[in-house]
Amino acid sequence: MSTVRGVRGANNTWRKADDIGNEPGLQLTKHLLDNSIITVPAILQYSGDKNGDQPCMGTRTIILRHIEESKGKKLEKLELGDYVWKSYKDVYEDMLVLSKGVLSLGLKPKSKIAMFAETRAEWYVFSVACMNAGMTIVTLYTNLNDDGVAHGILETEVDTIVTSVELMHRLAKILPGNDQVKRVIVLEDQLDGIGDAKATLPSMEVLSYGEVRKMGRDADVQNIEGPGPDDVAIIMYTSGSTGNPKGVLLSHRNIFSAITAYVVQAHLSPGDCYLAYLPLAHVLELATETAIIAMGVSIAYSSPLTLTNTSPKIMKGTVGDARMARPTAMCAVPLILDRIIKGVLTNVERQGKFASKLFSASLQYKQAINGNGGVLSRFLDTMIFNKVKAELGGRLRMMVVGGAPISNRTQLIIKAMFGCTLQAAYGATETSACATSMDADDHTLGHCGPPNPRTIVKLDDWEEGGYRVADEPLPRGEVVVGGDCVALGYFKLPEETKQSFYEEDGVRWFRTGDIGEMDENGCLRIIDRMKDLVKLQSGEYVSLGNVEAVLKTHAVVDNICVFCDSNQNNTVAVVVPAAETLKKIAAGLSKNESDNLSDLCNDADVVKAVLKTLQSHGRSQKLNRAEIPTALFLTSEPWTPDNGLVTAALKLRRKPIVKHFSQQIAAMYASS
Repeated sequence: MSTVRGVRGANNTWRKADDIGNEPGLQLTKHLLDNSIITVPAILQYSGDKNGDQPCMGTRTIILRHIEESKGKKLEKLELGDYVWKSYKDVYEDMLVLSKGVLSLGLKPKSKIAMFAETRAEWYVFSVACMNAGMTIVTLYTNLNDDGVAHGILETEVDTIVTSVELMHRLAKILPGNDQVKRVIVLEDQLDGIGDAKATLPSMEVLSYGEVRKMGRDADVQNIEGPGPDDVAIIMYTSGSTGNPKGVLLSHRNIFSAITAYVVQAHLSPGDCYLAYLPLAHVLELATETAIIAMGVSIAYSSPLTLTNTSPKIMKGTVGDARMARPTAMCAVPLILDRIIKGVLTNVERQGKFASKLFSASLQYKQAINGNGGVLSRFLDTMIFNKVKAELGGRLRMMVVGGAPISNRTQLIIKAMFGCTLQAAYGATETSACATSMDADDHTLGHCGPPNPRTIVKLDDWEEGGYRVADEPLPRGEVVVGGDCVALGYFKLPEETKQSFYEEDGVRWFRTGDIGEMDENGCLRIIDRMKDLVKLQSGEYVSLGNVEAVLKTHAVVDNICVFCDSNQNNTVAVVVPAAETLKKIAAGLSKNESDNLSDLCNDADVVKAVLKTLQSHGRSQKLNRAEIPTALFLTSEPWTPDNGLVTAALKLRRKPIVKHFSQQIAAMYASS
């Protein structure tokens, strides 16, 4: 296969080379296109007919729910049993019945229905049922704050919301005063059904998922026409870093572009298993699961709270979802991968200095060979890394990572620990999540692959930041994405749509605001973000996102925000520390390890030691002098969507963070 993966065309554009991708994936994509199987319901029908009795969706049985109290907080722990599977035929028939059920409720084609629930099989099946009935799904992250959820509900004027028992209490706070919502459909809990959901919202019609399915079985509904490729499938609310979340209008054709990208890149077939735990409220997970269905692969549903043996909701003695499902493929975001790495390294350190040094040396060797294993690599897997692999089931072959830039260090460590391919992808909700993605056989680092099929990537000069397509040795500029993946625009935001989207030569384009560089193989490397680039008084530019991505790879950092005043010559940072690592640093200073996290964060000696550690780490990772923080503030307060410091996708909200820590930032600059 040629090393050229992206082909340069006229006007600073790049496309994917036609022969790149696995052959079965290319054939499947051609078959779907040739037979006009482009909408999400059509793909489920195609696979339901083709794969029949093969396992499609698996959900773990909840045996027992136990509430524990710790430090005044109530913690839910679950005892879980085996996965229970539904076949492709069963899932498709459920979807058809639910389509009839929602139509029998009086909902019409082109109407909107909101999904506000955690990732689970019923979420997917119900949403596709609504699409099959010609409706548009409004997706809302469950970790959007209440104002964000209320904004999405009000703006779209939905009269029906699908939710879970666990989220009914939030809707009870959000919906009073909202006269437009008439109906709530509740996805049942395995043990409690819908509990007291009907009493929670007594003024509304409250139905269970099962009741809607029964209505569908009894309904006399004929000739469901289904959606067209250019109908709006989803209004997907993005968790913007400023202001209210925006509703992105995504058509079935948009989603299909992301589906085909995954199909062409993934070496999967019936018998493989995909572990689903990321939010279905984002197009990345929705498109991935639809691609998985198109390939006839099984989906085992999970959540970040039950993923591994040490996940917060797993009861002692219960096996985590990954060990039980034994997936061969999964998706992830860099934050989750960094936490997996920190968890593994922490467990190794507890085994003593010898075990820690042996593991470290073995890990360094496997990173150095980067997937080119021999006899020694297989020996190390047998003796050391198979125990690590077992945490994610022991069969993992393929991982796709997106949502944010991934560091070379994280990429190498994950591949070394788990022996899987790790394919970085790049995109935004406005480009159906996936504009470029790496090939499975690509072991190079630092890029996120060539453009996906039927997608064009263009670089535009950004003179203010000093990035130009004519730059040597490689062209640089703002990344502009064109093709079928580009959304129709923002819901009820014509000015914002006009600023970010445009048509040219029959192609729809989206200005991403990211700064990219195209390498000699036609692969995209994200090197900056226009909003994150700050010019120091000395004239040097600092990329805040890049500095944060580098420093976040250290074990002491759980989260970090770097600040850069253009009237200064240095950066400062606020860090949410990882508790276990911070206590080790404190112990090295002869501090009392039993001190609570807040006390350690306020200890001047501890802060000084953490700063010195991060400065050393930054230098080792090739940050320059101007990029390395000269002062540091530690906070024990976690950053969550609820307190408004991160988005629902866990991205930093810089303006709220600056406002929240304004006094500390001023003090750091005054002292540095």
